[in-house]
Parts: sequence; structure tokens; C-alpha cells
Amino acid sequence: MAGKPSLEGLHVVPPLSALRMPRGDGRLRAAVGNHLGLVWRVLRRSGLAPADAEDASQDVFWVLAQRFDDVPERAQRSFLVSTALRVASDRKQSKWHRSVSAGLDLEARESDAPLPDEAVEIRRAGALLDEALASLDELERAVFVLAELEQMTRAEVAEVLSIPEGTVASRLKRARLSLETAVRRLRARPRSTR
Repeated sequence: MAGKPSLEGLHVVPPLSALRMPRGDGRLRAAVGNHLGLVWRVLRRSGLAPADAEDASQDVFWVLAQRFDDVPERAQRSFLVSTALRVASDRKQSKWHRSVSAGLDLEARESDAPLPDEAVEIRRAGALLDEALASLDELERAVFVLAELEQMTRAEVAEVLSIPEGTVASRLKRARLSLETAVRRLRARPRSTR
């Protein structure tokens, strides 16, 4: 189908089988099944490479497994998002952090065989979004990713980040402006540097 490319391919997540879990705990398996996509997207949009996000997803669910009895089911989403943000931050600050180019590159994998020009546009849009998000302040990026990309309410974002809703609103406003500026700047670059 020709026309405007879909951004649906930007939200690909690793398969459930990619996460190593103990066999006995069905509740943990259900939590992973319900929230793996969200955790992986938060990690990716927090600046981790696909392979790093895959590894970090396991770390996030490992933390949940250790605290499973302390986290009520209704609070799992918030717990996992805040844990994912901490894990991403820790990995980026770690002296061992590196860009992993090998492994499962989920965004390069084709799904439902889009036309070649559409696939290129989707990859370009994803790369542009990643680069623009990387230019944001970490706190603004977290609010933007949760509110805009994950469609969480301001109240949910405030709870996850432990900040007032007014702070969420002001950071989101600044993040939108910063992202818009970054996208304009990135699009203005000569094609050969992309």
C-alpha cells in the first residue's frame, strides 16, 4: 500500500521466549506477558540499543521477581516503568555500557512485508525519533516517552516518576518544544550525514 508510512513497526518487542524465567511461577509469566512490550519500549526510548534493551528487560523483570510479593498487581505497571527507567539510566552511566550491534535487531526485522520504500521510511522515522529523543534532557525524555509514546495519563506519569502532576505538565511542554526543535534541526542536515 503506497502512501504515508505507518510507525507501527517502531514498537516491535522481543518475543516472550527471549526472556529467561523460572518455569514455576505463572504470575510472573503473566506479568511478563502483559508488560514486556511496555518495558522494552521504555528502555529503547530511554536511549538503549535494541540488544541492550533486550538484556535490560530481563534485569527489570528480575527485580520484579525479587519483589513480586511486595508489588500489588495493580501497581506492577508503575513499578516496572520506574524500574526500567532506573535500569536504563544505570546502564548508560555504567563504565561497561557499550553499543551492542550484534544480537536481536528488532527494528530492522520486517513484519507483514511492507514495500521497500515504506520500510526505509519507517526506519528513517525511527532513527530520527531516537536521535531527537537522545537530545532531550533525561527527565524531559522520561516524561515524553511515558505520556506521548506510551499514552500514560499525567497522573500515571506523576506516580511512576514520583513528581507532581504540574511538574509532569511543564516537563512535557518543554520536551515537546525541545523535540520539535531537534527534529527540525535533524531534518535540515544534508542527506549524506544521515
